[in-house]
Amino acid sequence: MKKLSIFTIVTMALFLVTTSCSNYKAKTVTMSSMNDSLNYTLGLYNGKGIKDYYMKSDSSDKAIAALIDAVDKAYKTEISKDELYKLGLQIGGSLKQQKKQGLMGDSTLVMNQELVMQGLVNALNGFGEGMKPTEAEQYIQLVMSEIQAKKMAQQAPPAPAAQPQAVDTVSVQ
Repeated sequence: MKKLSIFTIVTMALFLVTTSCSNYKAKTVTMSSMNDSLNYTLGLYNGKGIKDYYMKSDSSDKAIAALIDAVDKAYKTEISKDELYKLGLQIGGSLKQQKKQGLMGDSTLVMNQELVMQGLVNALNGFGEGMKPTEAEQYIQLVMSEIQAKKMAQQAPPAPAAQPQAVDTVSVQ
């Protein structure tokens, strides 16, 4: 679960970093594939967590803009002492790593920065349309379980073939 949280934070940060800080308004998104859904849900799920944990006392547009700006600047490796800015730097750095490794650590899943960012922005703004953060969490857990099951199946040694059991026989005449 800890890996999932780190992964989602990394993913959200990458999306934040790659979008302009002026694009922090919540809006409806269109997803056409599982990859799109994963990108968006990672942003949505992480945005909810960030909002609940770090922005309890101030979830205003100004605070959200500061966080998104920080993530954007983190991607460009600039530094600040502000707490939300530092969080943005961490998220941006994590997302940068996520982009290199593939979505959810799977190199076959391509990260879509715009969708992750929009999911994050929608969660931070409490956008109520479409997928809810709890649904995003469930979806991410389901997909992660499927990915892990596939990896485990590929790594597991093949089961030995069943050998016929020798049976003692007695001829009766």
